[in-house]
Amino acid sequence: MKRASSLIVALFLVVAAAYANGPEGDTVKWSFKVLPGGTLYLDIDIGNVKIGSTSDDAVHVIMDRIVDGVDSDDLKRILELHEYDVDQDGNDVIIESHFYRDKGDDSWSWRRWRKRNPFRLKVTVLVPQEYDIDFRMDAGNVDIEDLTGEIVGRTGAGNIDIGEIYGSVDVSSGSGNITIESIVGYARIRSGAGNIEIDEVAGEIYAKTGAGNIIATLTRQPLRASELTSGAGNVIVYMDEDIAVDVDAHASVGSARCDFGLKVTGKWMSKSFAGRINGGGPELSLRSGVGNVSLRRK
Repeated sequence: MKRASSLIVALFLVVAAAYANGPEGDTVKWSFKVLPGGTLYLDIDIGNVKIGSTSDDAVHVIMDRIVDGVDSDDLKRILELHEYDVDQDGNDVIIESHFYRDKGDDSWSWRRWRKRNPFRLKVTVLVPQEYDIDFRMDAGNVDIEDLTGEIVGRTGAGNIDIGEIYGSVDVSSGSGNITIESIVGYARIRSGAGNIEIDEVAGEIYAKTGAGNIIATLTRQPLRASELTSGAGNVIVYMDEDIAVDVDAHASVGSARCDFGLKVTGKWMSKSFAGRINGGGPELSLRSGVGNVSLRRK
């Protein structure tokens, strides 16, 4: 009985220690009165960003700084390494967030902190329905909900998820997947290594990935050329039957498929098809270095 009591006490101490070193940090909030048509600028080295819309003429910012499993001294040092600035310039709002590795005394090891990676930054922003977004991030995921405006930005490593956008989209990820629900406007999408998927594009599209699949659906007659290229991955385009384009599709190592009556040619592992659909129009170029190319009916 005494041994069982000792085990219970030991277990209690382990659980208590775990809770004592659990997630800590702080939350900071801002609100700015703006008019629709402004721009949200984000310059963040590490963190995740979620952007949604609000019905009032304001930009609301919530910054959560979360630190996992450190004591109070390390918590203070880690938070001191993080510097941020949130400000307003007319109808624009600017959010900056950076870590400075050389800050603090030498007794606390940056390498030890980097290896354990206890810090997490989450930035949530609500903007008016009509608002532009311009983001720059070294590493982190970006999630943007339905908006009317231009979306421009890049992340060095992370996924980009975008909802329904009425306006142009020009985004890139050095390493990560990019998913977009719909775009009414021009789309320019790049990933160094990751899949690209766009459920609906009412306009032109330029999509390129070094390694990954590209899947897109064209729902409106493009006025300019469109190009979709994967270094290693499949390229699949679904297209409305009445869209008129000049198609040029080629798979260096892979197969090819066209549902619009164009003949597939090639030998060995290289396949291609080309020609006019519905009398021809702007060029639609599909390229895969290692993978299949397909043009299918929507």
